[in-house]
Order: sequence, then C-alpha cells, then structure tokens
Amino acid sequence: MCGIAGVVRFGAPVSDRHAAALLAALAHRGPDGEGVYTDAEGGALLVHRRLAIIAPGDSGRQPMASPDGRYWLTYNGEIYNHRELRAALAGGEPWRSDSDTEVLLRLLIHEGAAGLARVRGMFACALWDRADRTLLLARDRFGIKPLYWSATREGVVFASEVGALLAADLVPRRPSAAGVLAYLHWASIPPPLTWVEDVHALMPGVWRRFGPDGHATDGRFADVREAWVSEAGPPAGTGALAHRIEEGITDAVRAHLVADVPVGVFLSGGLDSAALVKASRAVSDAPVRTFTVVTGDAQRSEAAEAEAVACAYGTEHHVLHADPGQVVTSWPRMLRALDQPSVDGVNTFLVAGAVAGAGMKCVLSGIGGDELLGGYPSFTRIPRAARLTRHWPSMLPRAAAWLPALAAPAQAARWRHAAGSGGDLTELYRATRGFFMPGEVAAMAGPALRDAAGAGRRVDEVEHDGLAGRGDERRLASVARLETCGYLRQQLLRDVDAMSMAHGIEVRTPFVDHELLARAWPALGAHPGLVRDKQVLRRWLSADLPSVARRPKQGFLLPFDHWLDGPLRDLVRGGLADLEAGGWLAPGVPDMIWTAWQARRLHWTRPWGLAVLGRFLSHG
Repeated sequence: MCGIAGVVRFGAPVSDRHAAALLAALAHRGPDGEGVYTDAEGGALLVHRRLAIIAPGDSGRQPMASPDGRYWLTYNGEIYNHRELRAALAGGEPWRSDSDTEVLLRLLIHEGAAGLARVRGMFACALWDRADRTLLLARDRFGIKPLYWSATREGVVFASEVGALLAADLVPRRPSAAGVLAYLHWASIPPPLTWVEDVHALMPGVWRRFGPDGHATDGRFADVREAWVSEAGPPAGTGALAHRIEEGITDAVRAHLVADVPVGVFLSGGLDSAALVKASRAVSDAPVRTFTVVTGDAQRSEAAEAEAVACAYGTEHHVLHADPGQVVTSWPRMLRALDQPSVDGVNTFLVAGAVAGAGMKCVLSGIGGDELLGGYPSFTRIPRAARLTRHWPSMLPRAAAWLPALAAPAQAARWRHAAGSGGDLTELYRATRGFFMPGEVAAMAGPALRDAAGAGRRVDEVEHDGLAGRGDERRLASVARLETCGYLRQQLLRDVDAMSMAHGIEVRTPFVDHELLARAWPALGAHPGLVRDKQVLRRWLSADLPSVARRPKQGFLLPFDHWLDGPLRDLVRGGLADLEAGGWLAPGVPDMIWTAWQARRLHWTRPWGLAVLGRFLSHG
C-alpha cells in the first residue's frame, strides 16, 4: 500500500522539480520510504511513497525497473495471489525479490494489461516503457485503490490523490460543475468525475495507455458488473449455496492475510467483522489480533458484543478509545485527507487513527459484506417499490402529490421520485441512496450550475455508464450490483482508502473480492431467504455466537446533531455560505437548509454534506 504519482511530457525533457512536492503531498500514504525515477531524455518522472507490507526490505523498493531497464513500475496496492502468479510466470530471468511488485511488473511485461484479469488484489499502477515512450495506467476491477490523471497538449500527470496534483501545481484549481452536480445527486462523486475540472478518476477495471504523441487508447481487462448476469440452468440448493459462500469467505480471508507484517481485524461486534474473525481463526496459525474502537458513548458502543466475539474465537483483543471531539479539532486535516468531498468518512478517520496509534499497519475490514450478502434495507425496499410501480402506475403519482403534507421534505421528494420512476431500478436506487433528488437539485441550483453548459448531460452519461447492468438479472442481483457499483465504489471504498491512508494504515476488504463474488452471485438472486438480512452470515455464526447472529444491524454512530448545534456550527454555516457565494446554490438556499435542519425536518447529512462541498470548492 503506497502513494504513487508521475509526470510525462510529450516530446520534451522532464525535470524532477515536481518530485519533492509530490512526495511531500503523499507522505502520509507511505511513511516507510520513498523513491524517484527520472527519464530526463524520454520525458518521464515517477515517484513512490511506500507503506511496506509485503517484502518490506530494500528488494521491494519502487519505482522498480525490469532487468534490462526498459520498463519502470510504480504501484499502489497488494497482489494477494502473487505467489501463484510467480509460479505461473517462472522461466526466463531469475527473480530478484519476494515482492508482489516484481510479479506485477513481469506480468505486465509478458502479458500486457490483459494479464491484470488474473490478479486477485487491489491496485493502481503506472508502467513507463522507455523504448516506446508510452505510459500505461491501470486500476483494480472494484476501484479499491484510487488513481487520478489529467492530460494536456504538453503531457499527462497522475497521482493517488487529487490533492497531490494540486499541491505540485500540476493542474489548475478549477472546480468542476459536473463534479459538483454529481455530488449533489449522490453525496460523493462517481468516477471518472472529480471535483476538479479536467482531472479524471480512472475507471475500475480499465487501463489507459498514452503514446509519445499524446494519443491515448483505452481498454477494459475486467468488468465486475458481469457477475450479476443471470445464468442458465437450475439454481443451486439453499444449503449448498450457503456452504459455498462460507467457503468463499474463508478463502478470501486466507488470501487477504498474505503479508510480511501482522494483520489485524476491525471488530465492531456485527456480523461482517465476526465472520472475518471466524475465518481468520480457521486459516491462521498466528494469533488473531482484533481491535474495537469506542468513543465513550455507552449507548452507541458495541464493545460488549465485540468482546463476546473475541472470547468465542480466542483472539488477542484490544479495546481502543477514540475522541470524537477530534472531528472538531481536526476539521482542516480531515478535509485534506478526504481528498474529494463526501458526506461520509469521519468514522474511518477516527477508527483508523486509533488502530494506527496502537502500532498496526494492516487490518481487515468488513466493508462490502452488506453489498455482497444483502445487509441494506434497499434489498427489500427496491424490489417492493418496483412491484408497486408496476401494479399501480397511475395511483402512485397521485398519492405522491399528498406527501409534502405528511412527511419531511427530503422524504417526500424521494417518494415522489420513486412514484415517477416507472419501476426503473436505477431511479428507485436513486430514491433510496441519492443525496438530493433531481427536482430538488434543479430548484436549489445557483448560476454556476445553471450556466454550466453540458454539466447535466455529462452527469447523466456518467450515472448511466456506471450503474447500467450487463445483461438480464434477477431483481435482487440488480440491487446488489447497484449497491456495489454505486455506494460501495464511489463512496465507501474511496473514503476508506483516503481516511485510513491519512494515518498510514492499510485496510483490506475480503468481502470485496471477485472470486468470492463469483461464488455468491448470480446464484443468490434465486434465494431471497438467504439474502434477507444477511441470513448466510447469521446461519454461519449462529452455532458459535447465537446472540450476535440475532442482533439487528447497528452502525458506528457519532453525535453529529450535537456537533452541528455546537462546536461545528460556525464551520458548517461557513461551508454553506461558501456555496452561495460561489454561485453553486441559489440565494437563500443555505439558510433554508439550515433552518429546516434546526427544525429537524432534514437529516444532519444535508447541512453537513453541503458544508463539506462548500469548503472544498472554496478552500480545497
């Protein structure tokens, strides 16, 4: 796990003057070392900040060259099946290290970008070919690791964080109207958009090659959306499928434990983290280290449930304390760490900071379990809403007209949008997960959005491309795909990477694994009983942890309502005012949002999420 960046100049020499700024901006991502490669004649600069997890000695240093010096690789991530790939790539030049970096380098040299389909892991990488003067960028199929790029007539720049490109003055600090509009839709920015104009997030599962003349070609080596397409033939039996998924979880955990440093487990006391502990205990000879982070609020704490899991599986358990007031005192640092605006991420900032403070460099997280196994209310609500809109298409819009008198404004807007969706699952997903509904956005948009030619069309294209399926799906499969390609990809994974790397700690996500996904879907779509409330995990854990298996889902909650009324009041009001001053929101809208929240007619995420956006656009 690391931070990478680079500069390529088409037809011109490149100086390493940007290296120091890029390395400084990415220092938090790689406290264990740094490296710079400059091809002054060829026009390329590659930099690398290292968090050493696999082959932590000098043999794993980057940027890494091929034996003949033609190819240079800078890479961020972990290849969990690097030993298997090493055996398959044996022959020819002898291996010089035990690192997964060398395996990835040889794979790209011998098989090209298509070989990335064989990789089990998370990665963002850049490969420079000195002979052909080409730059290859690629990103893992789920988008676990970030990679941003920007191209001009002079060249191309890339980095693990948008903030690094800005800090090195490689791109202008110009907000993107399309990125702002997309954020208002989702409370995060879907790739390839970012909050900065002409800076793009490389799409997951995609490679992009820049030639010496600046011409770029693209390709896709993997598309996770194919995993939910219905299969022909009879469905697997319930018991056999549940057992297959249990084995898949255990196998994914085994793969994600590959490391040369200790790997811990975030233990919340919920189903997902308990399943990771159970699997870790089954496959690891070393003691399983578990970490529960509490904030001092007994009503919100899951420490007792986590302790029960730790006792049941005999882990080396640690209870850590995080000060939620750190959100107030660390607001500027937290926003810088976030890198792109998001309504989420604060929880991870606190938890990762506490575990990093305990000396850990690598942990497993249960993120992705809800999307994979049906843990969200959307798995029930969206199919139900689709049936209603199909059976009573004319009644729902008329009923929705009465909703403003019966519900809070935000909820009424969601119901109206769902009623007018015609049963389209993507629009029903928007009504479930969206930040503001399109009608709300149109009413609150200021001149900077209204006058931005093409922004709406661009956002429509991004949403369609990112959320569209790849074939016939069962309805539950569609919900799982939408949650994975929507909330998980564009918000959760990105926020977890940014906020954990702010503390120099690697978070691994065994539930976000393409081999496990293939064991579960599309077969799960034929078994609503297994999907409902994550019954697969509840059954698996019931013998060992009956109380945990029966518990309802509970999140890691923080007192945002209290903060917005108190220590964060001025900061949030200031962020809202920034949006009006910049022309992003119409006059009076920020005051309206604040007043509605004070009357508790809006959820705290509305003023908070808008304030984060405002601070990015004015101070980011």
